[in-house]
Amino acid sequence: MVTVVKVFMHEIFLQNFFKAFIALDPIALIPIFASLSIRIDEKKILFLSFFLFLLTSILITFFAIFGNLFLDFMGVSIYSFQIAGGIFLFFIAFEMLFEKRNERKKKFVNDKLNNQFLQSYIIFPIAVPLVVGPSAITLAILVSEKFTFSIANFFYQILPLISVTLITSIFFLSSKLIAKKLGTSLILILQKIFGIILGALAVEFIINGFKLTL
Repeated sequence: MVTVVKVFMHEIFLQNFFKAFIALDPIALIPIFASLSIRIDEKKILFLSFFLFLLTSILITFFAIFGNLFLDFMGVSIYSFQIAGGIFLFFIAFEMLFEKRNERKKKFVNDKLNNQFLQSYIIFPIAVPLVVGPSAITLAILVSEKFTFSIANFFYQILPLISVTLITSIFFLSSKLIAKKLGTSLILILQKIFGIILGALAVEFIINGFKLTL
C-alpha cells in the first residue's frame, strides 16, 4: 500500500512538473536570456541567476498557496477559474505555435536593454511577466487546488513549480552556451511541440471545469 502511494505521488509530481515546464516555457526564453547575458560579466550573471530563482520561486509559491484563498475572497469558484484559465492557456498555446509569444517577450526585453540597474530588469520584465506570467500564475492556482500544508502536498504541488524556476535560472546562467549548442531552429521546434501539448492540457482544464459545474 505504501509503495502504491509513493508511485502515485511521483506520478503527480512528474505531471505537475511537466505542466509547469510548459507554462513557464524556459526554452523559449533562452535566446532572450542570451541577448541579455552577453553584455553581463560572469560574476553578475551568477548573482542575477540566483536572484531570479529566489524571486520567481517566492512568487510562484505565493500564488500556489494563496491563489485559491484569493479566489474565495473574490467569490470566484475554482471551476469557473479552471474554465477561464483553460481558455487563457489555450490562447498561450496558440501564441507559442505561431511565435506571437516570442515577439512580445523580445519587445519587453528590448525596451529595457539600456537599463543600468540589472536587478530592476530581472524583476521586470524577466521575473514578471516573462517567467511568472499569467500562464504560470494560472497553472499554479489550478495545480494547487485546495492546498493544505503537508509534506506530501509540498512535494507534488509546490516542489514541481520551484524545480522549474530553478531550471529557468540555470538556463539564464548558461544561456549563451545553450543557445549556441541547440541553435534557433531546434528551440523553435521544441517550443511548437510544447505549444501543442499545452493546448491539449488547456482543453482538459476546460472540459474538467464544465464537468465539475454540472
